[in-house]
Amino acid sequence: MQDKQLLLELLSAETEADALAALNKRGLLHDATRWRPLGNMPNNQSVVHAQQSTAPAALVEKFTNGIDAILMRHCKAAGIDPRGGTAPQSMSKAIQQFYGDLSDKTSQEIRMLAEESLVLYATGTKSRPSLSFYDAGEGQLPSDFPMTFCSLVYGSDEGSYKGAVPFVQGRFNMGGTGVLPFCSDIRKMQLIVSRAPDDLVKVPHEWGFAIFLFFPSKSNPSWKYLLGPDGNILTAGVDPIGLVPKLGAKSGEVCPPRERVVPSGTLIKMYDYKAPRSNICGELFKKLEDYLLKPALPLRLIECRPEYKANVMANTIWYRLSAWGKDKLEEGFEEGASIQLKLSTGDTVPVEVRVFKALENENPDQEPPQTGLRALINGQSHAKRDAQFFKTKLVDKEHIAGSMLVTLDCTEFGQDSRNAIFMSNRENFRDDPLLTEMLKKLQKELRDHEGLKTLNQKRYEQKIANATSDDDGIKALEELLSTDPALADLFGSMVPGKVAAKTVDTTTGDKVVGDPIPFKGLEFPTYFKRASGATAVQMNMPRGSDVRVSFLTDVKNNYFSRSKNQGKVKFSGTIEPSFHLFNGRLTLSFPVSKKMTEGTTFITQIEITDNAGHGPFKLIVKGNVVAPREKTTHEPKTDPKVDSAPSRPDIIEVNKGPNYPPITIERVPNTARFQLAINKDSYLLVDAKKLRPKEEEAAVEFVFKYGLALIAMGLLDAAKKTPEWEASEDACRKSIETHSAGAGRVIVPLCLTLPKKLPKAA
Repeated sequence: MQDKQLLLELLSAETEADALAALNKRGLLHDATRWRPLGNMPNNQSVVHAQQSTAPAALVEKFTNGIDAILMRHCKAAGIDPRGGTAPQSMSKAIQQFYGDLSDKTSQEIRMLAEESLVLYATGTKSRPSLSFYDAGEGQLPSDFPMTFCSLVYGSDEGSYKGAVPFVQGRFNMGGTGVLPFCSDIRKMQLIVSRAPDDLVKVPHEWGFAIFLFFPSKSNPSWKYLLGPDGNILTAGVDPIGLVPKLGAKSGEVCPPRERVVPSGTLIKMYDYKAPRSNICGELFKKLEDYLLKPALPLRLIECRPEYKANVMANTIWYRLSAWGKDKLEEGFEEGASIQLKLSTGDTVPVEVRVFKALENENPDQEPPQTGLRALINGQSHAKRDAQFFKTKLVDKEHIAGSMLVTLDCTEFGQDSRNAIFMSNRENFRDDPLLTEMLKKLQKELRDHEGLKTLNQKRYEQKIANATSDDDGIKALEELLSTDPALADLFGSMVPGKVAAKTVDTTTGDKVVGDPIPFKGLEFPTYFKRASGATAVQMNMPRGSDVRVSFLTDVKNNYFSRSKNQGKVKFSGTIEPSFHLFNGRLTLSFPVSKKMTEGTTFITQIEITDNAGHGPFKLIVKGNVVAPREKTTHEPKTDPKVDSAPSRPDIIEVNKGPNYPPITIERVPNTARFQLAINKDSYLLVDAKKLRPKEEEAAVEFVFKYGLALIAMGLLDAAKKTPEWEASEDACRKSIETHSAGAGRVIVPLCLTLPKKLPKAA
């Protein structure tokens, strides 16, 4: 049945109340014969509520479906069966076939592509926008709505609509419902309008539309969609309809939301969506960009609400990683230093490592945007870990952890591997042995990465560059410790003392005198070789170890991870290594199983090429399996004659400003030791000095500094014996810093005043 007037009223309704009014005046809301359960499944909220956990993540699923629809359109228009053998076998290959190399396009061309193809715009009220998403894709016939837009889990006896198409991302036929819980408060309303392009469907066909509503019930709560009185999807004729803002709006221009008339495509309107209360080109843009680091196609955001008029009323989400460059990223990591992990399944995981430059105004709670670990499929984040992942002992990059962004490209995973590692909501990892293997191999590569180790050491040294040590105060504290063996043992167990090793041994190569010459890699390699010039190496490889072998090269760090003219590595042999490339050194890590027999020899042949015609570069690694390495301890040797002497606490003084924590606990790089940093600028110390006479200032400083140190050390000693310490050492230390700061408010009056008030013996 055709009812174009109802569609136009629903399109112009900018709140849930307005949309419900359009339904109520026709008596539709309470006519049970006009509503069918979504997916033909009563009580379907169990499926709908099992989707994304946040409103931005749910919106990303609409974007994913939009890309799928656009690629399906191109494929069908080219006369290719999307499920046939001649169809592109991946999304990246489909993009290349239908669009060419998007990295060659200008920003203006990318913007125009987004405006024509994928647009998200905001209308409605200042407090709650109605968000509309348009894609210029394949659209759907009204008769197909029940098997596509209005289906759940499956579309027909043959399975889900896109399940057998290799170049699309939608698989489970339910992710598009993730937005429904974030729509309007009462009825969770969503409108879908769609028409297939005339070049795909040669027979006459109309626009179709469906409005989704939630019907609460104690026994059968359900989302349902509206049908015509004939039991079919409602239609709106064949004429083009205004669905999208105009093309090429000027900067700061407020555009009418449905000025551009289109002949086909799909519009999804989400009423009163739970988006940030701001211009969508600001906070919502950032939240969406957090999921779309390297999207397959660009997305255009347009703010149409006059209440949010600003200089920026439209913005494009597109390959954010390339925008940071040298001004924000550390040298060597500007383009993403590459790592490749080889899994037991045969899957290869390309990894890119970026490290942001340190913030000029140090704030312990402030982190650069988009840090942590991200697993990507077709440029979209599917699961992540926060910066804590880099602070664990298995990675040990505490001083740069808050500045690191590591992306794992899982696009080429087989379906079995994807299902093993990712949940269907595309937000979370699944606890699986394959995930454990992948993360362990990544942790090993990050821990041993020479560039990261150097940068972590550099940041640590920058933190303590202007630190001082109060030798007289330390000596006084040592005298105190000498009267209490338990306290002396506590300090000796936690930080280096008189009998411990030095924090930094400049003879080991950890510190380099002078400024190193920056590595300037070439776009393509001219060699891979050992320092001697050889391209083959023979090594003893202990059982149960990861043995590292390096070759020199002259190519850029992103050679094996970049999208254009990417280097390819082919291994043949018994063991396939993981590897990373950084500043002229290709380092391969061979995992030698404990089960291998000593005396076994093996050969791994390596061939490096790229599609620009460079290479092949052929390398050979010959391994001889030998006995396992002897276990060694990194604990410093002590002289038994002085073992009972009090340790010298590793306490330094820093000037970090009044609002920086009064005490911080830092791990010394490449050791198991801690260093306590007392902030002499802390407002707590300033306030404590104001409460005491001028002549007591030295005493106030001593009590504040070493009182906090004693408290922190006691808490550290207790924390190390708990499961929480093993689970998250960094979180425990942060908690101890907070509790010690709380004690900082009372430590001075307690130590300086209380002794005078102690009861005297009768």
